[in-house]
Amino acid sequence: MSKSTILRALVAIAIIVGGILVIMEDEPEPPTGDINRIEPLPKQDSP
Repeated sequence: MSKSTILRALVAIAIIVGGILVIMEDEPEPPTGDINRIEPLPKQDSP
């Protein structure tokens, strides 16, 4: 195998492993407040 093929394979493996690690370590935060309660948006000042 040529050096460029080996380099491409290593880069691809590194990207895949990095993505898996990011997905595994990313724990979603629990939502704050009552998720079933709908509140209107605050009024914005006119420009």
